[in-house]
Formats: sequence, structure tokens, C-alpha cells
Amino acid sequence: MRIITLHCDYIKFKPVKKAIKNPEELSEERKIEIIVKDPLVVLTAIEKGDNDEIVKQLIESIKKTASEVKAKKIVLYPYAHLSSQLADPSTALEYLVEAEHVLKKEGFEVTRAPFGYYKEFELKCKGHPLSELSKEFRNVEQQVALPVQKTKKPSKEGGKIILDRRTLKPNDHRILGEDLGIFHLSDEDGSGLPLWLPKGEILRNQLEIYMREVEEKYGYQYVYTPHITKGQLYEKTGHVPYYAENMYPPIQIDGIDYYLKPMNCPHHHMIFNKIIKSYKDLPIRLAEAGTVYRNELSGVTYGLMRVKMITQNDAHIYLIPSQLKSEILNVLNMFEEVYKVMGINDFWFRLSLPDFKSNPDKYSGDQKEWNFASEEIRKAMKEFGKKFTEEKGEAAFYGHKIDVQIKNSQGKEETIATVQVDIVIPKKLDITYVDEKGKKQFPLIIHRAILGSYERFVAFLLEKTEGKLPLWLSPIQLRVIDFTDRNTNAAQKTSEHLKNEIPKLRVDSDFRSTTVSDKIRDASLMKIPYIIVIGDKEEKNNTLAVRTRDGKVKYNIKLSDFIKEIKEKIEKRE
Repeated sequence: MRIITLHCDYIKFKPVKKAIKNPEELSEERKIEIIVKDPLVVLTAIEKGDNDEIVKQLIESIKKTASEVKAKKIVLYPYAHLSSQLADPSTALEYLVEAEHVLKKEGFEVTRAPFGYYKEFELKCKGHPLSELSKEFRNVEQQVALPVQKTKKPSKEGGKIILDRRTLKPNDHRILGEDLGIFHLSDEDGSGLPLWLPKGEILRNQLEIYMREVEEKYGYQYVYTPHITKGQLYEKTGHVPYYAENMYPPIQIDGIDYYLKPMNCPHHHMIFNKIIKSYKDLPIRLAEAGTVYRNELSGVTYGLMRVKMITQNDAHIYLIPSQLKSEILNVLNMFEEVYKVMGINDFWFRLSLPDFKSNPDKYSGDQKEWNFASEEIRKAMKEFGKKFTEEKGEAAFYGHKIDVQIKNSQGKEETIATVQVDIVIPKKLDITYVDEKGKKQFPLIIHRAILGSYERFVAFLLEKTEGKLPLWLSPIQLRVIDFTDRNTNAAQKTSEHLKNEIPKLRVDSDFRSTTVSDKIRDASLMKIPYIIVIGDKEEKNNTLAVRTRDGKVKYNIKLSDFIKEIKEKIEKRE
């Protein structure tokens, strides 16, 4: 059995049509759209071999997670996409009904989504550390069988990775990623572990170079942290056991458990403790292109959007309370500067605030500190002047959140990045500095990732631009082609001259013995920004015929003028 639990503000769903021959019969009230507010949603796939013991494990797991997130409402949602080894429908329905019955007896308000139907649904996930968890349950027989299978022949996790283009839109990043040579998903490597191809590595590297340039301008210092760490650190931070479901199993080294890191923040906290002593050293801004590992189920990974290895554009700002407003303003200004360069103009903010009146047990720490932080953040956002909404009661248990909202290529609202203000963790980990009176104090921490993860941001960028990346990000910025074989030498000299005049220009050439229309078509399919054609006229007059990505052609362009234009565009990151 495989499940994903989502702690949501709401979920609404409605059966649309039958998905199997004999779905369960529905009463009239279950045929209409159902809305459940503040539920723990349990996406569930019942698999072959599941039994009563597995159902008991499911129920106990739901109860544990519901207790941790303080959810009183449960939505059991059959979700076949999590597995390719589904149980027969009658067995699956029987187990879901049993789980519903037991959970109701335990005092939960349970809603079970219709079984055997295609459904349209919408949900809003809360976004705290426990809001998205994936789990897998196996019975004893399955657990014993696994080692035997491995000694005979390594199994392929999740089966073949197949891209069904018929079901995807042309601008889906998975199609563009494959066609443009950005990334590849390999059966041998496994689902959720994309291979960045040479062109994709260039794109990703350019983003990392740019972000480092911006962050260093804003006073960030870069650090580098290990990919594995002793389990005792994650026990101290609370990742073990509360986040263990999303972590990979420990690796034993010299009898000590080590874990692949699920987050960068614990390591940045250790660096703070090493290098900071006084309030005079604050604020300090630590940044890292940090790779973390999440134990996602194979059935929910896809493309670059949801992967098992994520590189975050991560940073942590440690500050004294009086610096909170100015540091939040700095972060907001960074968003505006970076997103303008990326061509993202239609974004807004959602500020998640605490609600001590309705849910006082949710938030740790001193209410006065929370209220102070709320006011300082609100002042900063009002001074910044960009549209934002307030969501009372949606703050995480450890602090406030600022979600950066956009409309994706399908017109749906989604969160592209998050800023979190951490009030609780410094006290939990004893992260301190000495104030002007010589007393130990706990700093506030701002967690922020302007681009989120590089994987998800590249996916978003590919879909937003339909693969027509701006010149500075394009893996191939310019291609030189010859009109006929007799123009090859002149075209080759043009290519070499461009490389000499514009350092690091990503230029290639196509001198195949085929028609010029074939060469232009191939370059257009690769969405290369500029195509230079050298024919007899260009060779004679020492000029260029320049075709842009939109199909427009300009003739008699001086090489020196073209070099000046391209240099300016790259320098301005256009």
C-alpha cells in the first residue's frame, strides 16, 4: 500500500465519469461537488498482497499524522496513480471502507471520496514541514521476498519510464526537456532522478552563476555543506522521527547512523554557531546551492517538478529583532530584481500569519515575539508596495511564511518560492549570540530561496517560455550555417571571429552537405535565438544574414554591429 498525506486548507472534488466497469454506487449527495475544510487528505493506492495487517498500519499511520498536524477531519481519497500493482477493485474498496469505519470510531470526521470514478479535484496544501508525507506499507511476506528478488536480478523501480506525449501539452517541460536535450529520465537511474544533459547543465549553471552574483551583491556569503551527516544532528533538529518518512534510511558507518540530508538549514545553523559570537556580527546571510534528498514515492515523481534529489537556491539570514523589517525588505527587493531578469512580472505575495485566538496550541514560543514579527513583516510588505494577501492562521508552527504566487502556463495559481521567518528553532537548537549587555540572546532566522529549487524553476521557465529561453540562458546562443559548400570556409572564419570577440559565447555551426532550409529547420526546432547564414553575397560583402527565432531575417548586417548588439544583450541578460 502506498499513500500520500496532505494537510490542506481545503479539498473539493466531484465524480465526473466511471473509471472502472463496476464502481461503487453513489447516493445523490455523493454525486455533487464536496468541499472539506482543514482536512488531512490521504491519497491511497491499495496494492496486490495488501491484507488486514496493512490496513491496521494505514490506520495507525493516519492517526499519528493527524495528531501531529492537529487535524480532526480525514479525507480518504483513492488514488490509483501511486502504483502500477493495484489490488482488484472489490478488495481495494473493502479496505477503504474498513479504514473509514475504524477512523470514525476513533472520533475523526471522515469523508471517503467515490471509488471507481474519474474525479475533478482541487486542494490547497498548507506547506508546513509535515504537510506532505509519502509512505509505503508492506506485509511480512513482501518484506521477506525482497532480498531474494535482489539476489536474482535487480528490479526496476516503478517499471519503465515512459513519456506519453498524447496526454501532454506541447509546452510541457518533460517534452521540451527531452526535445531540447535539457534532461533525461533513465530506467537504470530510477524515477525522480533526472540526468542533466550538457545543454541542461549549461542552463542550470547560468542560473547558479547569476544567483551567486546577485546574492553576493546583497551581502550573502557562500558556504558548502556535506551530503551526509550523523543522525544525532537530525534527532536534535526534529527531522528524526517527525520527518523520517521523507528521509532515506540511514547508512551505517563505524556503527553510527548517517543520513542523506533532507534540508540545508541544520548545517547552516552549525556554521552560525562556529563563526558568530556577538550582535555586532549580525545580520549574517549564508547561501548555498545545496542539494538535498527526499524519499518520494516513484508514483508521484514527474519530470523536474517532483524529484528525489533537489538543489535549492537556499539561504539563511540570522538577525536581531530590530533588523527584521530591513532584512525582509532586502529579500523582497531581491525577488523583484531577479524575477524581472527572468521575465516574471505577474507575481504577488501571500503572508501567512498566526491565529492565537482560534488555534493557540499550534504555535510554539512567546506570543509577544510572534506579534512583533507579524507587525514588522507587515510593515515591510506595505513599504515594498507590491500586492499581497494575508492568511490568518496559516503560519507554520515555527514562524511566519511569505509565499510567492504566480500563474503557471495553464493559468493556475501556484507557489514558486517561500520565505519563512523562524522564531522557534533557534531556541530549540540553542543558537545564540551575545547582545550589547553581554547576555545570550536567540536570533531570528529568515529561510529563503528566491528560485526555490533549480529543478522546479527550470521546469517552470521551460513551460513559461515554451522553450524559447532568453539569449543569456540559451544553451546554444547562436548557430552559423553555410549556404553551400563553397561558403564553408567563410562561415568557419565568421564563427571563429565571433568566439574571439565575445568570450564564452555559446556558438556552434552546421556545415553539413544538405540544404540550407534543412539546416534552418533543425536550428529552429532547437529554438536557437540567432541563426547566421553565410552565402555568396555575405562572403563577398563581408556581411551577415541574421535570422532570429521568430523567423524574421535581416540582411547586410555588419559583423561589428552584430557583435556589439549581442554583447549588450548578454551583459544585460536579455
